Amino acid sequence: MHDISFPRRTMLMQADLGRKVGELATPDMLVMDETSCVAEAVKAMKKKDFSSVLVSHKGTKELVGIITERDILYKVVAENKGPFKTTLKEIMSTPLITVDESATVLEATLIMRNKGIRRLPVKRKGEIIGLLTLMSIVGNMPGKSIEAGLIETGVGANITCPYCGSGFESKQDLSKHVDRLHIGSGLLEGDLRQI
Repeated sequence: MHDISFPRRTMLMQADLGRKVGELATPDMLVMDETSCVAEAVKAMKKKDFSSVLVSHKGTKELVGIITERDILYKVVAENKGPFKTTLKEIMSTPLITVDESATVLEATLIMRNKGIRRLPVKRKGEIIGLLTLMSIVGNMPGKSIEAGLIETGVGANITCPYCGSGFESKQDLSKHVDRLHIGSGLLEGDLRQI
């Protein structure tokens, strides 16, 4: 076993965690009717370079769900469903979990962690004004990174990622983290069974 040191991620400063999510939400959103087929959504996502679609109730502007690239892969492709026959309503995540624009970054990341999501529509006076993503939180904090352990598992983590120092409660959580963040980054070489 080799002892290799990796730089630990820094925690966001208290002021950054207290920023309002309304400051970070992007107003660029793709909204499609729940009766649209998945193939139409994929074309629109590709054209606009978006990774998700907010889904509206049939014939209205009321947002009722969200679909992501992952939903399309797992619920359509992996299940051998036809993208021209499958509607957004069939695969959307619902109910739509939202956050008020006055919520803090810390509150939003805790919601994301607790609900297992990476995107939160942001509301102002009951109306969606933008979309907050985990990447938009980190990307708007130049020179800093959010401690992945805070988002992934919170306080009390007892297993540390050898690549970034994030904390996890179980080997399974660590494995998911490594799969999502480190595979393909060139960090994974050799036998990791000792972790």
